[in-house]
Amino acid sequence: MGAKSTKRKKEGVREYLLTDVAACTFTFTDGLRSRVRTSSENQIVLVKLIPHTSKSKVLEDRVLRHYSSVNSIGELATLCGYDCLRTFTRHFKKSFSQTPYQWLLERKMEEIRSMVVSSDLSITEIARMYEFKNASHLVNAFTKRYGISPQKCRLSNAI
Repeated sequence: MGAKSTKRKKEGVREYLLTDVAACTFTFTDGLRSRVRTSSENQIVLVKLIPHTSKSKVLEDRVLRHYSSVNSIGELATLCGYDCLRTFTRHFKKSFSQTPYQWLLERKMEEIRSMVVSSDLSITEIARMYEFKNASHLVNAFTKRYGISPQKCRLSNAI
């Protein structure tokens, strides 16, 4: 077997160029092993190992860092390093198990609920802060999400 190893200093990744390999065994951190074999002398096996969490972890960190300061999903995609909104949405769904719009709406509603319960701001002021068309639109969204109107929620938490 011919193997050449190079190491990238910044990333700490070791790359191997393997030639004339009949079989290769991978041992994973959970103790499981996987063996790859060629079936003929002319067959080439190309194996690329991609750490599962690295790309999704980077996306999750960027989303959590920037979501509260953006006005659109396109702006969030750009801040997360994506030029294509469809690609961003696909990767977002893999990481968060919902679309960016659904996820952002949930975060917004959690913040609104916190403000309804813990502040003296009127529902109209909160609606304006979160750029709802009007207070009734906020009331409808809040009621649909929590099963109780913002005013009743505020009163029940004041007791």
